[in-house]
Amino acid sequence: MEKTDSGTPVWAQRAAALGLGLLTGATGGLIVGAVVLLAMDGPSFAVLFTLVLAVLIGVLTVLSGASRLSRRRWAGACGALAGLVLATSMFVGYRSNWAEEVWAVPDDRPGAADAVGTWTTSDLVVRAQQDLVSAYRISDGAAVWTWEPPDRDTVCAMSTATHGGLGLIGHAPEGRPCRRTAALDLKEGTTRWEHRDKAPGLSADDLFSRSVALAGDVAVVQDGSGWRGLSAADGRERWYAEAGEGCRPAVVDAALRTVLAVVHCPSRPESGRAEALRLAPATGAVSTRTALPVQDPFTRYAMVAADPLTLWVEEPVVRGTRAVLVIDDRGAVRTTIPTRASDHTLLVGSYGTHRAVTFGARPLPAAVVVEGLLIAPAVEPGDRSVVSNRNGHLIDYDGRLVAISLEDGERRWTSELDDETRGIATGDGSVWVLGREKLFRIDPMNGRHLRALTLTDLTYKEPAELTVHGDRYLVVAENSTGGVPPIRALRPDFVF
Repeated sequence: MEKTDSGTPVWAQRAAALGLGLLTGATGGLIVGAVVLLAMDGPSFAVLFTLVLAVLIGVLTVLSGASRLSRRRWAGACGALAGLVLATSMFVGYRSNWAEEVWAVPDDRPGAADAVGTWTTSDLVVRAQQDLVSAYRISDGAAVWTWEPPDRDTVCAMSTATHGGLGLIGHAPEGRPCRRTAALDLKEGTTRWEHRDKAPGLSADDLFSRSVALAGDVAVVQDGSGWRGLSAADGRERWYAEAGEGCRPAVVDAALRTVLAVVHCPSRPESGRAEALRLAPATGAVSTRTALPVQDPFTRYAMVAADPLTLWVEEPVVRGTRAVLVIDDRGAVRTTIPTRASDHTLLVGSYGTHRAVTFGARPLPAAVVVEGLLIAPAVEPGDRSVVSNRNGHLIDYDGRLVAISLEDGERRWTSELDDETRGIATGDGSVWVLGREKLFRIDPMNGRHLRALTLTDLTYKEPAELTVHGDRYLVVAENSTGGVPPIRALRPDFVF
């Protein structure tokens, strides 16, 4: 066995030199990676701790074995390569947990009207304010067109869905019932056709109501004591459906093959004052009629899903119904999911227990339905706490998602977020949740966290519309006069 003058085997000396080189290179790589991250993102505890530790180890290593590396340059080269790999891995690994801004629309001017709804198409994101509708390209955020309601009208209703490059806008003079509908061409930003409800009887209670809907190529508009089905292409009438004797239309919503219409009938007994009608989009014929456990005419509704038909109901009175109803194909309520459980409250219609809807003309539900599960944010007592110290007050938030089976109403899983929910969407087979400062990717089958992206230089204090569009996350704010962009496109720094 070959030995050195000191009697140590040559292989042991070489192994020691290689180990020393790798350790030196690794600490050097950590130092370089930490310095680059500090320069790009500013101070953070994890990066600063890594930098200090790497410097200490690196200094001790070099002092104890610099002469060995000088005599074996191949060991130093191996160490340099290891340092390069480690620095690159550290940078990519750290930055892959951040969401970078691709583009953002300039802030609204002070005093600008809030947004009342939003749509996302294959290439455009559309933000509607009361006095202006604006469209931007998803690829680069460039403004494409703007549209203003005619005369001095304001936007008061929007169809939940778009179809074939068309969306429905309801508009009326401010403070008046929402009686006019414009079919908006989303490619050009022009009006294809208009409809006006000339029937008397509308009241101020109909403001910001869901009075327009799109079911594929059929536009459904509220008209007098019922609804008219119009051709989405040219506005020609196809059918008319009555709400029923003694009843008046309350809400209409639609998906591709389903039209849901809710009626209120004040003259009926208390047990039958509200009904949910399922209409055939092609003919307007009533296929099912479901009595709802509702009495108050100011009840809020939202169609959370069309298949199965999932309807959220919230009466504004203390003893009123607050629940999600699953309605089967025969019109029977198959499952009732109360939003108030023994240990939590589900947030379905809005992102707060006492907050009004987000976007008045196209209200933004806080829940989604995936694979037979209702997935919604939930709050518990003590979720919001204030910690005081000599540096001031720190507000801490806890939050979670809860999945409830639509079949039996039983809870399937709970996913802790340690954050408030500001937006929710589905995409790529996952549920995406916008928090105040993070974007979470959740497995809908078990609630497991798949990824958490930190948002850069922005805190969402109010709810917003979140849409997953390929590798981009589009966030549309209701109010943009306080430093939050009206629309912001995000993506991960690194995708692997």
